[in-house]
Amino acid sequence: MGTKVTQEKIQYWQRQVEAFKTSGLTREAYSKENGIRVYQLDYWRRKLSARKKAPGSIAASQWVPVKISDEPIEKDSHIDLRIGRVRVEIKPGFDSKLLAEVLRAIGAGC
Repeated sequence: MGTKVTQEKIQYWQRQVEAFKTSGLTREAYSKENGIRVYQLDYWRRKLSARKKAPGSIAASQWVPVKISDEPIEKDSHIDLRIGRVRVEIKPGFDSKLLAEVLRAIGAGC
């Protein structure tokens, strides 16, 4: 049974990996100084590097620019929201409370 990786844990390791890169220390020295295990540092360095290289993926901390228009919404328009492998189609007249619940559920599953 796998364990869920929280956003906080990902952010923690992003900070650790970045700090290691700028520290000038060896993996062993950095790990010892920061109370972490070398294998954990290596694991997260690989994992975070693979995340950045995945085609079409966006790192968890990266924002995507959105242009908001005052143009009237066309009858047939919609928004495709993709979060990992999940796709949510949002059409005019959607229930904002339901969308919020769906997004919370998706976030809890990541």
